[in-house]
Amino acid sequence: MPGTVSTVSIGRAVGNSAHTGDTPHPESPQADPPDPESPLPDSPGQRIRLLIARFLGLGFVAYFVVSISGFAEGAQLLESWWTPVAVFLVFAPGVALFVVTFAAPTRIAVAAAAAAIGIPLASALWFFAWNGGQLDGAARGTWLSALAGLAGLCAALVWRPLVAILIQLVATSSAAAVDQYGLFGPDASVLDIIYAAVWAFGFTTLLAVAVIMALRTGAILDATTSNHEYAAADAAASQAREQERVRFDSLIHDRVLATLLATARPDTGGRFSSDAKFVLAELDRAAEHPERSGTVSANLFAEQLAALVHRTNDPDNVVVFIDIDIAASEYPIAVASAIVGAAGEALRNSLRHANPEAERSLMIDLRPDAVRVLVTDTGGGFDTEAVGSGHLGIEVSIVRRMAELDGGSSKIDSGKGAGTKVLLEWSKVE
Repeated sequence: MPGTVSTVSIGRAVGNSAHTGDTPHPESPQADPPDPESPLPDSPGQRIRLLIARFLGLGFVAYFVVSISGFAEGAQLLESWWTPVAVFLVFAPGVALFVVTFAAPTRIAVAAAAAAIGIPLASALWFFAWNGGQLDGAARGTWLSALAGLAGLCAALVWRPLVAILIQLVATSSAAAVDQYGLFGPDASVLDIIYAAVWAFGFTTLLAVAVIMALRTGAILDATTSNHEYAAADAAASQAREQERVRFDSLIHDRVLATLLATARPDTGGRFSSDAKFVLAELDRAAEHPERSGTVSANLFAEQLAALVHRTNDPDNVVVFIDIDIAASEYPIAVASAIVGAAGEALRNSLRHANPEAERSLMIDLRPDAVRVLVTDTGGGFDTEAVGSGHLGIEVSIVRRMAELDGGSSKIDSGKGAGTKVLLEWSKVE
């Protein structure tokens, strides 16, 4: 092809002179361990919490509809101000809880806390508004008693289980007292109040415990996911330090020692001085953080990628195609590090999971301000939807690594019995 330099190599593309810039500088700080108190955004635990909040909010909407007739029924026992105040305290936060699960999930805690406090507060205000009368004989209770159990369920979304259970006790007990005084007036029996309170608390607490356990299960799942991702990132960091050490070893071997050995021969061309300055400049550049500065040549970049094959357990089973545009010159070290690391993971996955008879290839295409690397095999393949983000090697070492690179992207194409293709691409972002 005009304007390109093309080579084909089977198995052995590079020897000891390869520089691997697969990862950040050794002095780069390690990732902080996960905080178990800080849930992951859009995590399984957060989704469980969102669904529970939405269900409770829908419950408030339903209770409002069925309680409308009870508002007027109980108004005869109370001062006129209590009914609108109580309706606002009880139902406004509950309806808001339903709305924020769609519009602003970060506000769930605020709405749930207001809903949990509103029910017992409305019950307490009932005694200040009560005129001493009692409900019609056909009435079976006040509208408050029907939804008192929602208080503890909402509290479980915000506070610790013990606080949620305590709020459940206060809400159901106060609603039971309102019920008994509303039905029997001043003649209400203390024993009947206690019985009604215990029954209401015991029944609704089963639901509260179920919600608490569901939320706890979600929190445990979040913590486990976070710890696994941290472990994968920590392993990647360890690999990064090892790759960086190899890169410096190669630099010492290929540049420094070669220059020192050359001094044993006569300097007929007067090149020792310029070679030594070049080596010092290379050392200074290598010591800098690769994401801040530094570049790698197209040829060296290709050598780094081809060296991945040389370091596998079966280098003769991988065909390497290298196509370098003659105009291609330098690439940021961060780009080389990310692509070399992702390609290495793709090769390791192929050698680990594809059958030994599978044909494998590594295709390297270097253009000005653009890179395209394709790792393929003819193995059994896998279901990308089934594996997806659950495979930390794919998620952390390939997909996320390329996604975090400006201008980088990755595409994994595989299927049962159809082999696997991993495409890594980068183009310069203007």
